Amino acid sequence: MRLPAFCRLPTREDILSKRPLGRFTHYLARPVLWHPHRHNVARAAAIGTFIGSLPFFGHVLSILLISLWRRAYIPVSVVMPFVVTGPLTIVPFFFASYELGFWLLNQLGLAPAITIHYVDIHAMVHGQISVMAMGDRLWHAYLLTWLGSLILGGGLALILYFGVLGGWRLWILWRLRRRRLHRNPS
Repeated sequence: MRLPAFCRLPTREDILSKRPLGRFTHYLARPVLWHPHRHNVARAAAIGTFIGSLPFFGHVLSILLISLWRRAYIPVSVVMPFVVTGPLTIVPFFFASYELGFWLLNQLGLAPAITIHYVDIHAMVHGQISVMAMGDRLWHAYLLTWLGSLILGGGLALILYFGVLGGWRLWILWRLRRRRLHRNPS
């Protein structure tokens, strides 16, 4: 059964034939970037998870550049940010990042005196406080979220890197065992 066109990942040839890439296509033409191997898939999962967990725009471009530099499997690295911070997980993830950043700075005695709370967001949404009046609070919340995202994203990337390596190893061992059982049924 073949997937519909919007569900399929583009092939290497599709991407290399795109006109906007122009002179950069020779960087993407390396075979190691398009063939899944244990180490480059693990690298790609870690890169995509870490960069996808950071609160900024331009994930795909930065992931693509880092994947080229670290020779990671491009399809996995580009898909991972949408897995980590997808529509269902983005709010809990960044809330946890904010809380972790605030807790960490609070433990060090460096937490900002100006924080943002649910009441402030409610007042801003309903027009009682302008975004400009919330400027310092939003900036501090953004910095706290960055700090928490660096820690959570780094931890998730490490877990995923070693998880992919271990899972790949277990899959290979399972396949070898199954092959031995099929060869020697007795």
